[in-house]
Amino acid sequence: MPLSFGPMSFPLFLEEANIFRVPSLKEIQDFSRDAMACCPLKIQKTLKDTLISVENFAPAEVLKELRVKNKNELLGLYRINDEPSKKRELVLYRVPLVLYSKTSCEPIFNVVARVTVYEISHRTDCVALRKQWLDKIRKL
Repeated sequence: MPLSFGPMSFPLFLEEANIFRVPSLKEIQDFSRDAMACCPLKIQKTLKDTLISVENFAPAEVLKELRVKNKNELLGLYRINDEPSKKRELVLYRVPLVLYSKTSCEPIFNVVARVTVYEISHRTDCVALRKQWLDKIRKL
């Protein structure tokens, strides 16, 4: 059984009708923002100006560049722009996130939080802080 953490007011299933509720783009963005707010002090300054955007799917050119054959396999991407004037950006892909959540029976907040943590910690060389970060999110 998957661990459950985060704002559990968001139901994965509406129990009365057994209907799956698909979160909006804004809800996915808010879940990610909540997860980012729990980041360790070491990377808070780095993430201060990070943009969070949510799209239904990754664009074809991104899938091609990353050699991803199935558009449902890419859940998110953290981009660090080379130009100082451009901000860092976390892009989350709603449909693949929702499909993963539904097939794994894991609450969508958990999936979004984990993807947020993994993408950012991997690209900021803070992999060692993942457990600490996820533990803090679990206390929400």
